[in-house]
Amino acid sequence: MKTENINHAFLDSVLDGSSLDVYYHFGVASDDLILAGMRDVKAVVMAGSGGRIKEFAEYWSEANGGSEIIGFPKEDRFVTRYCSGVLFASHGMGMPSASIALQELMRMVYFLKGGDLDALDEVFWTRVGTSGGVGLPGGTVVVSSEGVMADLKPYRLLHGGEGEYWFDGTFPASITSAIIEASADAPIEVVSGKTVAGNEFFLEQFRLDGAICLETHESKMAWLQWLHENGVSNIEMEGAMLAAYMNHWGFSKFAMICCTLLNRLDGDQVTSTPEQLHKFSEDSGRVLFNYLKSTLLHS
Repeated sequence: MKTENINHAFLDSVLDGSSLDVYYHFGVASDDLILAGMRDVKAVVMAGSGGRIKEFAEYWSEANGGSEIIGFPKEDRFVTRYCSGVLFASHGMGMPSASIALQELMRMVYFLKGGDLDALDEVFWTRVGTSGGVGLPGGTVVVSSEGVMADLKPYRLLHGGEGEYWFDGTFPASITSAIIEASADAPIEVVSGKTVAGNEFFLEQFRLDGAICLETHESKMAWLQWLHENGVSNIEMEGAMLAAYMNHWGFSKFAMICCTLLNRLDGDQVTSTPEQLHKFSEDSGRVLFNYLKSTLLHS
């Protein structure tokens, strides 16, 4: 862990009791008794939809013999469940929303692990979601190798009036390989590749079907071909930030697993049937749980 990049001034004051940490958007605080049963957290699984988080927790409970599911009472922003060592939390849509969820979860897990950096580094983090494929058909599951922005550069933010702060967007290759290996016998196409995270669903993903359109068919296709030629497998809206924050603290176990709903080289709109879309989404969950079963059920 990169201890110099951790906000010790605040987080350690929570550990010694001189400060209270309020995880406002989750509706809990560091002195809430509900957190006491989560100190054994081994994995944090994030997804955009609250409904999906509930399904994930129920599946994991069944896989662990019907173990207890703990839920946070506040659900107007994010839906959270804890079961058998896994903290499941929704993050909404896009990097602004997801960054709020991720920062509060990082603070929460730091507190749960008592500031023990070795224990903190053992926690596995992942986002599971949907995406648009780049040269890949709908139904492909992409385990990201790197998260980049629409210009193929890493995630960056304005930094104290001193320009931009650039982050590292790589995902740990060993974890990516282990996730793919865990589903080697499953009837699912699982690949690795770069993932573009767009700041906006329509404009920064070069769509032609928004209420506002800044592109032509030619400029859209030129961008998509450029992505394809540079190793991009899919496009979504959170991955570059996820990798950035995980790398900033120095986590060694994190990933992103996204199914593709369509091949953006063929068009902008999702035309798959509801049954196909359900299967696509279920397959990314299967890849997640194949990995969790191979690591957590025997630990």
